[in-house]
Amino acid sequence: MTASVAFVVVCGAAGVPAPLYVVYQRAYGISTVALTAAFAVYILPLLAALLCCGSLSDHLGRRRVAVPALVVGAVGCLILTTVDSAVPLIVGRSVQGLAVGLALGALGAFVVDLEPSSRPGLAGAVTSGAPPGGIALGALASGAAVQVAPAAAPVVSFVVVAGLLVVAAVALAFLPEPAGRRPGALRSLRPVVRVPATARAVFPAVCVLVAATYVLGGFTQALAPSLTTFVLGRDDLFSGALAVAVYHLVGPVAGLAASRLRAARALTGGAVALMIGVAGYVAAIAAASFAAYMVAAVVAGAGFGVAFAGAMRVLLDRSPAGTHAGTLAAVYLYCYLAAAVSSLLAGVAVEIWGLAPVASGLCGLVVLLVAAGAGGAALRMRTA
Repeated sequence: MTASVAFVVVCGAAGVPAPLYVVYQRAYGISTVALTAAFAVYILPLLAALLCCGSLSDHLGRRRVAVPALVVGAVGCLILTTVDSAVPLIVGRSVQGLAVGLALGALGAFVVDLEPSSRPGLAGAVTSGAPPGGIALGALASGAAVQVAPAAAPVVSFVVVAGLLVVAAVALAFLPEPAGRRPGALRSLRPVVRVPATARAVFPAVCVLVAATYVLGGFTQALAPSLTTFVLGRDDLFSGALAVAVYHLVGPVAGLAASRLRAARALTGGAVALMIGVAGYVAAIAAASFAAYMVAAVVAGAGFGVAFAGAMRVLLDRSPAGTHAGTLAAVYLYCYLAAAVSSLLAGVAVEIWGLAPVASGLCGLVVLLVAAGAGGAALRMRTA
């Protein structure tokens, strides 16, 4: 439980800045280009940490990597309390990216190693649900703070989260170490994506599926607030925050609820629900209906959570003990790359073709990727 909560908190810290960008623009005149740069520098150290340190806890032990990751996250939050221009924003976001990159492999493997034998699907649900669920909770919390106290929210939000990260680090330090030290720590820092041979047959298809869910998550974070305002007819900021959060919140809940399903059944069943939900997005955009969009978000979020949890279990079940951190790092690497690239390309495309057509086209691409990934994974598992 402690490792799972810590995982959610470090991911939640990364979601706190999103609702505050409007405050920064209005109060300090920070440009849209600078805000885009802040997003980019968050992704870059995250990916670098995944590439170089994704397997480090397999050699040093989980606590020796996870605890520093939480402390680094707290430092990033404290830097963000000083934002009055683009520089501290970019620096703080880059430190947050480093913290999340370190935490994804180490804390994810921590959760897997401490999974209770009575709940064999619990670890897959947590590792798949903590990043989106944490981001949604962090964004909702800071969004509510902005609505209540817009002047104090940027500082108070980050101070509170920094305190939670420190508490989580202390609690984690007292947990039993599930992974012993083994040689090869320095060699593991080489930027190589490591997938165990036993998982390689299903890895490409599973990665197509889970990357599609992150593409949809990136679309939700980047375009849902604008869609809510300019296409779906809602003017209040909370509706935009809700459109972002529902998909990310429903996913972890559904993944946890489906943790007792067989991994293959969760993967394929979740993929079908995800495709139905994404088709609902397209219909809602065409009808300019916020209510229909929210219903689609619930269905898509549930499908995402179940499919992702099943996909993670498929991979982890095929990864021997001692390789879990490397497997998780590889999966998250492809997911974040897909989300970053698709969001940036979508932003450029919106300037050319408009918001509604690009959003609908991106949803269509997600449906194709989910179908291809789920079908390929099912075929590989049946062949095996």
